[in-house]
Amino acid sequence: MKLSLITATHHRPAILKQQALPSVLAQQTVPSDLEWIVVNDGADPLTTQLIQDTSWPFPVTCIPMSHPQEGFGLCHARNRGLKAATGDIVAYLDDDNAIAEDFAAQTLSFFEGHPDIHFSMVQQRRRRDTTHHKGKFFLSPRSDCTVPSLIRQEELFDSNGFAHRRTQAPKWNPDFRIFCDYEYFLCCLEQWGTDAFAWQPSVLVDYVQTTDGIIGQSRYGEWAQELHRICEARKTDPVLQPYLGHLANLASRWQAKAHQPIAAFRAA
Repeated sequence: MKLSLITATHHRPAILKQQALPSVLAQQTVPSDLEWIVVNDGADPLTTQLIQDTSWPFPVTCIPMSHPQEGFGLCHARNRGLKAATGDIVAYLDDDNAIAEDFAAQTLSFFEGHPDIHFSMVQQRRRRDTTHHKGKFFLSPRSDCTVPSLIRQEELFDSNGFAHRRTQAPKWNPDFRIFCDYEYFLCCLEQWGTDAFAWQPSVLVDYVQTTDGIIGQSRYGEWAQELHRICEARKTDPVLQPYLGHLANLASRWQAKAHQPIAAFRAA
């Protein structure tokens, strides 16, 4: 069994070199069990050079991509990575995050031991930083995380460390930005069903979220708008239907403070 790890990056070779790259290079796994696919959104020459100048013990592919004029570039890039992937399992890592040295080995072992599972999520060691202050580390999601808690937004679904089988995998939707990860999770539930999801309570990702990022710069109004669009598009989805009332109320609460920045970063 083989893992395809997809990283989308957009003109950030220094961050890629400092964060994601060392953790991928340090993977303790059989070389034939892993491939790293770096999608170079914007075709940055320094990013290409960085990949070419590094000695790799396993296959690494750097795919140049013109930055899209419409839609969220990250989703377009992940779709390019999915198309190029050759592994049985696909996982994701952003350029500014890191995976544990046994991430690939543990992920493959988990799917090999659970043939009926099609997608899975691990825990993250997270921190939220503002420009002038570093936040405290915490684990997310909690070890008792469930599918309903993820759907209800009581636990955060994030794609870093998320893994799924490549066969019949859904595509990423570039029409969403704030909730592109959440929308993809719903697509996986629709494609494979809730019983095909399993939770791995292992801390295998280091994630630092900053005020420079998409979430850190967002406002509650953007959250409300995207969640409302997701609910409208999926109002006949049997997986989401039981939660539509709760999600509508959540979107209304966010809309009431539309111009406020995200509270987590004010407190970080």
